[in-house]
Amino acid sequence: MKVTFRQLRVFDTVAMLGSVTKAADRLGMSQSAASSALADLQIILRRPLFVHAKGRPLQITDEGMRLRPIIRSLLTEIDEIEHNTGNAPLAGRLVIGATATIAETVLPRLCVEFMQLHPEVQIYVQAETVGGLFERLQRFELETALIEIFPSVEGIELTRWRTDELVLVVAADHPLANRGGLTIRDLAGHSWCTREANSSTTSRLRYVLHKKIGQFPVAFESTSNWAVRHAVIAGGGIGCLSKALVQYDLDNQRLCRLDVADFGFTRALSLARPRGIARSRLAVAFDEFLLDRGDAGDQ
Repeated sequence: MKVTFRQLRVFDTVAMLGSVTKAADRLGMSQSAASSALADLQIILRRPLFVHAKGRPLQITDEGMRLRPIIRSLLTEIDEIEHNTGNAPLAGRLVIGATATIAETVLPRLCVEFMQLHPEVQIYVQAETVGGLFERLQRFELETALIEIFPSVEGIELTRWRTDELVLVVAADHPLANRGGLTIRDLAGHSWCTREANSSTTSRLRYVLHKKIGQFPVAFESTSNWAVRHAVIAGGGIGCLSKALVQYDLDNQRLCRLDVADFGFTRALSLARPRGIARSRLAVAFDEFLLDRGDAGDQ
């Protein structure tokens, strides 16, 4: 017996979804056919690629983890041979992962610009938490994701992309609106609208402000940046949001930026990709497009 393309595809899909049943559904085949293909592959390789302990979900073995990037790269190369030639126009559906702030601000415009350059491409943006995006990248379920931090994560290549500035904003009729000479101490006693308490933005905001005003009262809290924005516009309190998210509101005076002399808050936006695998020509082209429009491309 020899290894077949079908067996490799089943292995890759099971590793991605963690279930033979889900893999069979994704591939449009019966569960018995998927199980048989996976069993045959393990027989040919003479080693287990998955283990299924009683009462626990399917787990990939160390050998399966070692083979996974090799098999994923091979499948990508085969897909490229079957569907593309080097000079053919870019085409197909590209799934991009992004954290909420990026998905709601700069990314849609860049996606449209890319699709205008390549009319046969469709882009699907999926907004998730950083942790969720890292898990999907490590399963090779995503080829590209955009995140708001720049950590070191095993199996993931991170490239600095842009710098995001966060600003303090209030409704136009807020007592602090249009006041000059503000300092952090002037913010004491005012209510806030923030992201959830365990978000990276709120955690860092508390750290920046704590020394001078201690704990600040949160009147409105949400997992959605847009919800926080709307709460601030409605007069709910001070918000700390990406400048890109509120620029339209600032330009149209729905919101007022607080000019606080001793407050500064920037964060790195990063391009995250699985390390050590061959990637599709479409994904590589989109990454290059993004990086060209990042901080380095603006210089």
